[in-house]
This record gives sequence, C-alpha cells and structure tokens, in this order.
Amino acid sequence: MNSRTAETLIRCYRPGKRTDSKTEKAARFAGEDPELSKVLSEQVQFDEQIVDVIHFIKPPEDLRQKLSELGDKPVAEKARRRSQWANPAVFTAILGVLLIVGIVVFFILDRMEKFPGREAVENMLTGAGKMTGTELETVSDTTGQLGDWFYMRGYEGYEAPGELAGLPVIGSRVFKFEGRTVAQLAVGNADALRCLIYQFHASEFGVQLPGDGDWQVLTQDDWVGAIRQRGDHCFLIAFRGGKSDMKEFLKTLPKK
Repeated sequence: MNSRTAETLIRCYRPGKRTDSKTEKAARFAGEDPELSKVLSEQVQFDEQIVDVIHFIKPPEDLRQKLSELGDKPVAEKARRRSQWANPAVFTAILGVLLIVGIVVFFILDRMEKFPGREAVENMLTGAGKMTGTELETVSDTTGQLGDWFYMRGYEGYEAPGELAGLPVIGSRVFKFEGRTVAQLAVGNADALRCLIYQFHASEFGVQLPGDGDWQVLTQDDWVGAIRQRGDHCFLIAFRGGKSDMKEFLKTLPKK
C-alpha cells in the first residue's frame, strides 16, 4: 500500500468502529508515517468534535410525554395543540432534531463525494485534458465487442456494462496510469468525439464504491466524470463539461 492510497482510505477510519480490512491496513500504515499520522489524528479529532456537538443537543426530559399528549388530544383541542408548538421547550427539541438530521445528511453526502480512490480518478480526468488524440489507435466497433482487442494489448477481464455496450468506438488504447493498466475508449463518430470511457480494476487504485450503484458524478478542472463500480471493475465516463451535462448524457444511455 502506498501513501496516496492510505491517505484516501483513512478518511473512512473511525476508532472503535468496525470497518473493512483495507481501511484497517491504511490506518496501521498511517501510524508508521509521520505525515499521515498527523492527518489521521486531525481527522479523528474533528470527528470527535462533531460527535460531541451532537451529544450536546439534549431534548427536554419530558419531550416524549409532551409529544404523546399532543398525539392523544381529541380533534376539538386542535386550536390549543397549535399553540403548544410555540412552547420554547418543544420548539428547541424540534430544532435539535432538525440539526441532527442535517448533520447526518451532510456527512453522508460528504462521504459519498470523498469516496476512497477519488484522487486517482481525478488524476485520470486531469490526464484526459492533456490528450491530443494521437495516443489512440483507430478502431471501428462498439464498446461491447472489444474484449479480445484489449486482451491482446495487455488488459485482462474487459467487460462493458449493458448501458454502454452499444456505443460506437472510434479509438482505443491500453496504457499505464500510475503504474497500473487501464483500458480507454473514445466514443463518437468521424465528426465529433462524444466521450472517453476508462475501465480499470478498482483494487489497483484503491477505489471503493457501492457495488452496482448509480453513477457518481465528479468534476476536475473543466472535465466531468461519471464513475460506477461492478465487482472489481470501474467504469469512468469523461468529457469536457459540468455535472448537469453529465446528468443529461446519462439519461440518454439505455437502462441497465
């Protein structure tokens, strides 16, 4: 495991919480590296502060009773029940619950944005912006028919998910990225390039995404990418544009 992979994985590490073996290994690796150890320590300290904030929010001891009483009141007492929402204790409890929900949603969205291996994917998008087109071999086929082509050039296990299998390919290559083998396709026609598609092994780049999950969209410089993982295979769609452009593009793909 290298420092870059370890730094990505330790973002998922929580002391005392069950986690996967790769994250545990990354935490041990960080413990032996002064710089990573500092990063891990700062992250753990930040997480503890957030937990302390959540624990600091304490609803009134009689909140359950008050809410129960509100639910048991007859219809005739609606007017009086409405006035109870102005009760400072009830109002404070509601704000506390909303704050907790907001914090949880924030961390869920933040964790989705910062998935393990994201840095490697961002670097691929940066590399895409530096391509001239001469790197690719001319190909005239569809994405679903290139398994043998990639195998003969050193990329094993190529497969195309259903929604990408029928796209027309005008160029392909197998190349080394950060020392690992990556397959790349150019989708489009003689008049215009529609997008680039990368396929690589998730384990080689430390990428961890939900299996068979939805496409996850990210941007780097003026490029946008959509990535999905299936088993140990990662599929990355990339082109110049923003997140809204990618979302519109994904809508044009056949349903999986």
